[in-house]
Amino acid sequence: MIYRVQRLILLVFYTISMAALSIPLTRLVTGLFPNHLYPLVVFLVLYMVLVVVLGSMIHTISYIPFNLARAFDPIKNDIASGKISDMEELGKRVSQFLTTFFDFAFLDIDYAFLHTEQAGLVSCDELPEAAPAMEEFGMLEKSKTIREIIRAGKITHGHNDYHLYILPIWFGEKYLGYMGLLSKKRVGSFFQKYLMEFENDFLDDQLMHVARNTV
Repeated sequence: MIYRVQRLILLVFYTISMAALSIPLTRLVTGLFPNHLYPLVVFLVLYMVLVVVLGSMIHTISYIPFNLARAFDPIKNDIASGKISDMEELGKRVSQFLTTFFDFAFLDIDYAFLHTEQAGLVSCDELPEAAPAMEEFGMLEKSKTIREIIRAGKITHGHNDYHLYILPIWFGEKYLGYMGLLSKKRVGSFFQKYLMEFENDFLDDQLMHVARNTV
């Protein structure tokens, strides 16, 4: 409840600030180009685009940290209760979670899959192109040499090309596998940090818990 109020105050403050800032800027443009409507129209369009882009970034930045834990709780609870008891089921649930939760303008995951030595490549979606491509690249072995998310090129699924991101999963010094993330849009380095925090704060220990129970 407190978070919602704080976030509402932030968005209201941003909206009022942008509206207030537009007044002197509009006067400046009309002063520089008197009796000319075209520069004013161009300025207003560009300003509206800027407001929308910045607003979208603020929405993403303010939403993820406070909602990620609560959204991931059902998966943690199902692991604790034994409803999720193997890597295949975990891979399906986590891939579905990633594509559902990370649905933002600057961080939009279209498809995801979990690749481990125990269960192979698992996803909630049908990704027939992914398994042979990952095997050809030897991605399971290569991902053991990285500690942070990387962009590993592009992969074609259906009629679309997607940027492929590899998110290695480590529990301390133990390598557990990796998440493959497909996105039509490039994910900026700033927003990639949210994915690494998800792996470090939520995914690695849950994956380790399931791995120990399936040994």
